[in-house]
Amino acid sequence: MRVDTSADEIGLVSPDRVRLLVQGLLRGAQASGWTDDSLGAATGLSARRIKSYRVEGKEPSLSAALSIGVVLGTSAINGLLATIGYVARPLDEAEDACVRMLAADAMGHLAVIARNAADGRIDHTEEAETRLAADALIATVLPLASAGGAA
Repeated sequence: MRVDTSADEIGLVSPDRVRLLVQGLLRGAQASGWTDDSLGAATGLSARRIKSYRVEGKEPSLSAALSIGVVLGTSAINGLLATIGYVARPLDEAEDACVRMLAADAMGHLAVIARNAADGRIDHTEEAETRLAADALIATVLPLASAGGAA
């Protein structure tokens, strides 16, 4: 008889990784001026639920994570998709505009890493945000890499 362990319950994408990613996205959104109420109204989620993800670190459902990502934009969606090694590009976006946007998105992620490493170290309060920015940076530039299919 097979005994289930907690390791058997973890899929390809760990719940902790998703939880930390969404928590980081929400903290970044708050720093950019979003309130729980305004983000809740834009996503269709309750402000209390947004706060539970941001402050309490509750794991969001897939639909909640995607709703947050759609409202926060391409960079947030790419962060979510980076957990599975993919990036998003709007279907109607011209190819040359995509490269310029890709570079701008990459610089935003680099700025987070640079800010957190400015004092020569990344402490425990900066670690999750830095890891998310690094993941998002990789996902952002992957289309240009040989592994991502760039020529």
